Amino acid sequence: MDLARLIPAAEAIPSPWGWLEALLLLTFILHVLFMNLTVGSAAIALYGRITGRQRDLARELGHRLPTTLALQINFGVAPLLFVQVLYGQFLYTSSVLMAGWWLSAIAAVILGYYCLYVSDAKFESAPGLSRLALGLSLGMLLYTGFLLSNNMTLMLRLEAWGAYAQNPTGSFLNVSDPTLWARYAHMLLAAPAVAGLYAALIGVKKRRLDWVEHGLKWFTRLTMAQFLVGAWLLMALPRPVMLAFMGRDRLASSLLAAGVLAGLAALLMGLKKQPGAAAWLLVFSVALMAATRAQVRLLTLAPHFTPATLPVTPDNTPLLAFVLALAFGLAAIAYMLRVYTKSAGRG
Repeated sequence: MDLARLIPAAEAIPSPWGWLEALLLLTFILHVLFMNLTVGSAAIALYGRITGRQRDLARELGHRLPTTLALQINFGVAPLLFVQVLYGQFLYTSSVLMAGWWLSAIAAVILGYYCLYVSDAKFESAPGLSRLALGLSLGMLLYTGFLLSNNMTLMLRLEAWGAYAQNPTGSFLNVSDPTLWARYAHMLLAAPAVAGLYAALIGVKKRRLDWVEHGLKWFTRLTMAQFLVGAWLLMALPRPVMLAFMGRDRLASSLLAAGVLAGLAALLMGLKKQPGAAAWLLVFSVALMAATRAQVRLLTLAPHFTPATLPVTPDNTPLLAFVLALAFGLAAIAYMLRVYTKSAGRG
């Protein structure tokens, strides 16, 4: 079968695709950083609540979770919209195939968000309910992440789209794709690793050396495991894409190598108990890995589609409006976080 015949017709875009791809990458980096903070902090806090270790750190992280989840959701809207603009014919198709599951993510996020407030409010007065709410929230976040991984891998797997003929009910999941499980595991390990470094930075600020030590253990141990999972993910990619990252494509190979080196440098700083330096290197590594992820998408679709071929109907007004709104929004969020940090410090 000619898989290209399954691809719906593309819509025209208002600006050159490179600008849209760059904004997709920028907003995705912001989203994934807050996603890691939220999911990872919830995991570390729940571990502390269950084991009784670092209970005060668990309370501190739990108190911050509604804020980080709100930022995660807001920063997640923009990259999803940019994916729809550039790769809409793929994303809409995969979303239809798993429509029932995909729509359930809305309810899962709302329930998870509400449970975070319950967990924080009932920390002292009803610890059992608080732990249950935190566990339920973490479960909802992991469920949503699983659905996102399904959709983002299914949109690249044209050979699986024929499943609609046997399953038109919107209940298809991409569980037979080996990249799904490697990709999801990569996310599962990354979240508490990033949140561990976040906990260490909080410990530095509050002069809690035990928090620093505890957070760095999460960061260093899971980052070591990440290199193994990363190798698994690389091997799970379709062979032409995998080979592109192993030297056949200069840009793809360079991004992957730079991301790995940045991750190793961050790990070294963590082992040396320098969380500040590790944090900057971690952000750099996440940015490079996000760019690598974008290359996976481009290379996987390359035999059938490239966004460079999209027709352009020039109208830069929407792009300019978005850039201005993004700049204003980032400034406003930075100000609110500064005020929030000061008030939390006084509390």
